[in-house]
Amino acid sequence: MIATSQTEAYPKTLNPYLIWRRRFGQWVVRRIPPSKNIELHLNNIFIIPTMQGLGFCFVLALMFIGAINYETSLAFALVFLLIGVFILAIFYTYRNLSGLHLSGLTDGSVFVGENAEITIIVNRHGKRTYEAIELGFEKSRKVVANLIENKEQRLSLFVPTLKRGQLNPGRLRVETFYPFGLHRAWSLVDLDLNCLVYPIPIECDLNILNTSDRDGGKVNITRGNDDFYNLREYQPGDPLKHVAWKNFAKGQGMYTKQYSSNIDDKIWLSWSLFSELSKEDRLSRLCYCVLKLDASGVDYGLDIPECVIEPNKGIAHYHSVLRALALF
Repeated sequence: MIATSQTEAYPKTLNPYLIWRRRFGQWVVRRIPPSKNIELHLNNIFIIPTMQGLGFCFVLALMFIGAINYETSLAFALVFLLIGVFILAIFYTYRNLSGLHLSGLTDGSVFVGENAEITIIVNRHGKRTYEAIELGFEKSRKVVANLIENKEQRLSLFVPTLKRGQLNPGRLRVETFYPFGLHRAWSLVDLDLNCLVYPIPIECDLNILNTSDRDGGKVNITRGNDDFYNLREYQPGDPLKHVAWKNFAKGQGMYTKQYSSNIDDKIWLSWSLFSELSKEDRLSRLCYCVLKLDASGVDYGLDIPECVIEPNKGIAHYHSVLRALALF
């Protein structure tokens, strides 16, 4: 008979808070499904007392006990008046979100390490005004919207990017404590937003491209006198007119300017170029090559497993290649 330790016999204790949060998240997904445009109403707005609201109720309870003890009509009147204020605050806090229309836009693509800018469009219909509405994603700072004179307001939220691929910022939290801060009306909406995150470019020696193409043929991208292509360390015998004197004057060392002209073949960015590196390091260096080749105006293609993009140039081709690297 094989003995098992107590740790193996009994499962680890699960965190009740994490269980509740997961179940609540599943319930919210069913309650508020993703949509490009969302209107806040009774079915997707939640409201609970704040700590100030709970403190207010505690004080009311003490005042009510005192009114009973001393049998003071004025104290009873004050308590019931404040209870009415507390109840009315529920309605006005809810009203400060109800009827808002939300939509969102993503600002193109970014590289890993940059902040993805997401524009949230808040608009209203009718003459109702909205004040002190806070919006934010889990990993972004909150911004405040006020729709008093304008019917629409655009707000920018910045979400940090930690890895390549499709970035989903998650659900947008919309909340308000207006007007008295006794209640918090809030909603978690999914505006179905996605932003493409390219690999972080890591500098590499571009001379490796001089003898590499898809079929192993010779490729020359750094000889000629037409367009500036790259900087490399100065070597004895290099023409002095090609020396980067501005860099030398700044104390950055002596470099020779390289130019591209008379391309002998199409440039292929092959997966085998950096075979000694890890997957992410390969993608980062290929991304750097794409940036340099696009800036030089040469035709280049991509050849990675399960994806081949024929050599071309231009902004559409540039984003197509980077997209392939991001989603690989």
